[in-house]
Amino acid sequence: LIQRDDDKEETVKKRLEVYRAQTLPLVNYYQTWSAQGDIAGPRYMRINGLGPVDSITNTLLNALA
Repeated sequence: LIQRDDDKEETVKKRLEVYRAQTLPLVNYYQTWSAQGDIAGPRYMRINGLGPVDSITNTLLNALA
């Protein structure tokens, strides 16, 4: 069994820490802005990435339509 550096527990913990510090605030910002109904604001839709690729692709394309 070979364990890559990006498979180590410390690496995953660091990625989650970076996500919570840098990405999650942006998600919350745009989600809140979208919910305000501002016509100039962004559209925000959460897409579930679990499941068959074709199903996810269709959901994503429908959201963009």
